[in-house]
This record gives sequence, structure tokens and C-alpha cells, in this order.
Amino acid sequence: EQMQEAEGRLPDLLVACVGGGSNAIGTFHPFIDDAGVRMLGAEAAGEGLHTEHHSATLTKGEIGVLQGCKSYLLQDEYGMIKEAHSVAPGLDYPGVGPEHSFLKDLKRAEYVGVTDQEALEAFVTLSQVEGIIPALESAHAVHAGMREAAKMSRDHIVVITVSGRGDKDLETVFGMGVVG
Repeated sequence: EQMQEAEGRLPDLLVACVGGGSNAIGTFHPFIDDAGVRMLGAEAAGEGLHTEHHSATLTKGEIGVLQGCKSYLLQDEYGMIKEAHSVAPGLDYPGVGPEHSFLKDLKRAEYVGVTDQEALEAFVTLSQVEGIIPALESAHAVHAGMREAAKMSRDHIVVITVSGRGDKDLETVFGMGVVG
């Protein structure tokens, strides 16, 4: 409703971070039937998708069952849950809600990895450019959104979900030497 009122149309792209998935599904759900709206989930790629130190369940996981839900999980060849990693505590989870598994399998939503370093850089960029200190979780979405927006024309509309308080993450950001 706000987008229709402000712009007279729906956004071209929605971006939200995905750990367990509640943040992103809250953003995506109203637009699931709007085929012209792309949905992009930003997962924690941690130290890189080529390493074992990430939380990218939709990008690198396999179907399994955790806490009574069939979904994509980080697991070993025996179905045992692997340890997840992310600089953002809210994304440090080895599974994802079944809604996102369904959207992925339908190819209705896309999911990409954002490394710890990329999220930290987006944290600083949004703080400096807009004066908004995002939570490290949301900084993953900010990076993915900026990366996608750079490929789009200026008349496209990108909506990035920024939730949570970034001030709680300042000690982590300063401790990692991103800003001094």
C-alpha cells in the first residue's frame, strides 16, 4: 500500500536477510502472487561458500528434517546437523523455515550468499551514507541489495528490509577492525 501510494506501482525487487527466515518471509509474503516482483534472500556466507564456515542453508544445504520440519539444512552425509557460522548472531543457524525451501524449489525466490566481510562493509556504508546503523543481520540484505541495484537501471525500485538495532553490533564491528 505504501509503495502504491508513493510510487504508483510495486517494487521491482525485494531483499531481506535469511537465517531461520522469519524476517524475509514477512517481507516476501504479501508479494508472492505478484510475479513481477523479484524476491532475493541474503544468506550468511560467513568466511565464504567454499568453506565450511557459513550459514547458507538454501545455497549450500540439502533437504533434511530439523525440529519437525522438512527443509534445507547444513548436514553431513549421515544427516547430522553441521555447525553454522555468521558474524551476525541472528543468521547463525543451520536450517531455514520450510516456506523458503518451498519458494526456492518453486524458483519464486532467489537466495544468495553474503560474506561476513561484505556485510561489515555494507554496515559501514549504510551508516555513513544514510545515517542508519543496521543490525549485522540486515547488513547482509543491504549488501545483496546494493549488489543487485548496481546491475539495474535507475528507474527500478529496490526495497531492502532493514530491521533490528545496529548499535548492539558496534562492539563486533569495531572489534573486527572495519572502522576505528
